This record gives sequence, C-alpha cells and structure tokens, in this order.
Amino acid sequence: MDLMKILAEKAKARFCRVVYPEATDSKIVEAARIAVTRGIARPILLGSAEKITSSGIDLTGMEVINPKTSTNVQKYAEAYAESECFPVSTMSKMLLEPLYYAAMMIRTGDADAMVAGLTHTTEEVILASEMLVGMVDGVSTPSSFFIMHVPDWDGGEDGLIVFADCAVVTNPSVQELAEIAITTASSVRGLLGWEPRVAMLSFSTKGSGTHPDVDKIVEAVSIARQRDPGLLIDGEMQADSAIVASVAAKKIKGGSKVGGRANILIFPDLDAGNIGYKLVQRLAKAAAYGPVLQGFARPVSDLSRGASVDDIVGVTTIVGARTT
Repeated sequence: MDLMKILAEKAKARFCRVVYPEATDSKIVEAARIAVTRGIARPILLGSAEKITSSGIDLTGMEVINPKTSTNVQKYAEAYAESECFPVSTMSKMLLEPLYYAAMMIRTGDADAMVAGLTHTTEEVILASEMLVGMVDGVSTPSSFFIMHVPDWDGGEDGLIVFADCAVVTNPSVQELAEIAITTASSVRGLLGWEPRVAMLSFSTKGSGTHPDVDKIVEAVSIARQRDPGLLIDGEMQADSAIVASVAAKKIKGGSKVGGRANILIFPDLDAGNIGYKLVQRLAKAAAYGPVLQGFARPVSDLSRGASVDDIVGVTTIVGARTT
C-alpha cells in the first residue's frame, strides 16, 4: 500500500489553503512549490516578501503575506478580543509574529491548515494552536500519532499501524490516556478510512501482572468505552498480544476483538511511545510518518526542526488530506 499516494489523492480533492508561518526558510518555499506543482495544496507563505523571494523559487500559485504590514492584524485582534475578552492591543502585538498570525488565519477560516515547527519548538506550535485554533469539542489534550509502514509485515492494515502518543504528552493521566485513544481513533477514521481497533499497551496482558501502572491502563480502557461505546478498544495488553493473533489466542482468555489484530497502539507514556516508534523505524526499517498533531479544531502539524524538503511535502500532504 503506497500510503502517500493515497493521501495525495485526498489532498488533491480537497486542495486546501495551507499556511506556512516559517516561509523565510527556503526549504519551506521549495516544499510549497512542490505542493503547488503536484496540486496538493494552495500555499500561503508568511514573512518578509523580500526574504521569501530571495530564494529565487517561482511563487506562482502562492500567496505571500507579511504579518507586520498586513491590514488584517487589527481585524483579527478585534475579533479575538471580542470572543475571548482579551486586550486588543496585546493581541495586535502577538499577531505580528507569523506563528500566531497563521493560527488566527485558521481560526477565521482564511486558511484551512497550518504546517509549522521548522524554526519553532513543538511547545510553541501547540501553545499558539491551543490559544487561537482551539480544540475539537470534547477534547482537552493535544496529542500526536505516527503512521508506521512496516515492510514485509502483514499485520495492522496491510503493513500499516498507528502509534500514539509518541511526541507530546509526557506522562498522561488516566483521563488523558482515554482521550488520546478516542482522538487517535477519530483521526484514523477521518484520515485513513479504517475501522479503528485500539490496543492499550502495558507490560501486562489481562492481569498477568499487577501494578498501579496496569490499573491505570484498565481504568483508561473503561473510560474510553464509556465515552465512545462503539469503539473497538481493549487492554491492558502487551505489544505481542496486540499484534500477533497466535499470542493473543494464548494470553487473552475469552478472546478479544482487538487482540492480535490491532491497527492502533496506545502507549502508556511518552518514554514508551518515543522509544517504540524509533525502534520499529530503525530495526524494521519502517517508514514513520509524523508526528501528526491531533485534537485541534483544524489540521495543524508540527515539523522536526531538522525536516527535509521531502518531509515538509509529506506533512503538507497529510494535513491536506485531513478534515480535522
């Protein structure tokens, strides 16, 4: 399954307006040029026009906006201040920063998605997005997921499996774990069209180990089931019980609709998630697409600060294919 080709077709169908608040970096402009050429997005580049054009890259099909001279700053500031009881003068100053201007463009519908993180930290991207883009109704915790494509593996969905959370929430509470599971399932439905089968991972499978950390997973499963009764979710379970049918058959008494066939793995904390995806990436030579931020009212994605042009194009394709 060529995941990126599938997502590119979805992105082409949506052809959304993607705003890039770090467009003074030539890698962003080059990636935006590729996005236009492939028809996967309509880029909006933020920053000094002089710096953006100095790359020498053809800007046909792109919009260039300098927040420091934009006439929309006052309008945006007044709109935000009115809805959030926030000082207009303070917001006007904040909107001179391209990251906040980009987030406000999404809030007002002047852009459909944002790609940032090349020169900003994940924390900065999340803070701006939480404040201005806002969260999906019922979601209070931003999180992330990776789409892993494992070569020569017939598990998950034709060798694809989703890992969460591997980049944002360090030590999630019981409620946050449940929310990460529900949010990831929703993201997977919308982006990939799968019927989610969610495994909540632990060092224990169905009581084989006892510890407060195990109790935490069991409680998170219970909360997720209460909040989304139709969701196929199970746990606690070890990774092999989640993805290997023969192991699940031995370890899970009474069977499980998820065990042995999970297509979403929810890790208990960021240590496990980050270590897990990198081990699979390196040892199994898997492609790791992400981290993809989730939980925001509109698509927002965070780049690694070492991202290549191809990485930026890939992230643009993903946000272009998403509905939220």
